[in-house]
This record gives sequence, C-alpha cells and structure tokens, in this order.
Amino acid sequence: MSGENGEKLSRRLYERVQELWPQYLRHPFVTQMAEGTLQVEKFRYYMLQDYLYLRDYVKIFAAIIQKADDFEQIRFLSGEMSDTIGETARTHLPFMKRLGITEEEIRLARPHMDNSAYSHYMLWEAQAGDVLTGLVALLNCSWSYAYVAEEMVKRCPDALCHENYGAWFAGYVSEEYQKTNQALIDQIDRLGASADEERIQRLCGIFETCCRFDLRFWDMVYAMGENGDDP
Repeated sequence: MSGENGEKLSRRLYERVQELWPQYLRHPFVTQMAEGTLQVEKFRYYMLQDYLYLRDYVKIFAAIIQKADDFEQIRFLSGEMSDTIGETARTHLPFMKRLGITEEEIRLARPHMDNSAYSHYMLWEAQAGDVLTGLVALLNCSWSYAYVAEEMVKRCPDALCHENYGAWFAGYVSEEYQKTNQALIDQIDRLGASADEERIQRLCGIFETCCRFDLRFWDMVYAMGENGDDP
C-alpha cells in the first residue's frame, strides 16, 4: 500500500514536476553540452560549483542520519553518504583535473548565492523534518540528473563520445548510478507508504521547490555566476 489511494509517493512527486523537468532538456547548458558546443569555461565553472554543492549534499545526509530511528535507516543513509563521497573522489576530482582546474582554484572557490540558497534550503528541510522529508529534499538532484542524461543521450547519442562532456553523460546513464538513484526512490516509497494526503502535498511542495532550485543552478552556471554572484 502506498499513500491513502495506493499510489507510490515517487509517482506523486514526479506528477508534480512533470511539466518542469522538460525545461532541463531545453536549457542551453544541457543542450550545448550534449551537442559538444558548450564553452569549456562554462563547464569548468559548473564543475567547481557542483563540487561545492556536493560537499553540502553530503552534510545533508549527515543531518538526516540524526533523524534515523533504526539501524536499517542508518545503514542506508550512511551508504548513500559514503557513495557520494567515493564518487566525488573517484570521478569528480579527476574530471576537474582533466579540465585544468587546479587545487588552488578548488581551495579558493566559493559557492554562488543560488548554490548556497539551494543547499541551505535542503538542509533546513532535513533539520526541520524527519528522514522522509530530508530524502525528498535530496531526490530531485539525483533523479533529475538521471532523467537529463538518459533523455539527452537518446536525442544525441554522440554526447557519450565528446572529449570534455562524454564522461558526464556516461556517469549518469551508468547502471551503477541508475541503481543508486532507484534505491533512493524505493526508500522514499517505503517511508511514504502510509503518508496521508496533507503530508504528500507538503512533500510534493518541497520536491517542486528543489526542482526550481535546480533550474536556477543551470541558469547560474551557464551565466558563470554573472546573474548574481556573491560579493
């Protein structure tokens, strides 16, 4: 049983943003990345901001773990956090190195105000709510990246072959990433199985807000921070 009407929570979340997600596929950062025409400097800026975002993403998992009330939840959450840290070390940092991003650039990088607003919003929801609330706040980033990569590779199969951007698409369409993302969805469906309509609407609102933050993130990196960088 899922929710009061038997529908899985993940389905309700998706229905809430099904008209917003296609905007990702039309965004110039995404389309130019798939076509291989994106300016490398824009992608370098994205990778730095995404690195800073992932640092906060891990901290949000840590905040959610404090809400866990059984070892199975702790095991799942600590595994997700460990996977994020491991993927950052195995893939993200070497990727930045190939792009010529130096250790000094990483050390001096500061999150754009839109980046900080997004991560602070997720952290606030995680701290104010329970495990389910925190996971729903994290879900749009994980799920929408899987969606974007899969849909764009269908449209532009050559996206996987691009020297600078092919590894990005390959990572998010990989079986390992899809499996991890599905595990997060399944956990949310389990925790949300008995949620009433009022709770579902609240969670859908959080998911939609995070969807809109992700759109602002794409805008921010495409403009390389010129749409309101921190002073």
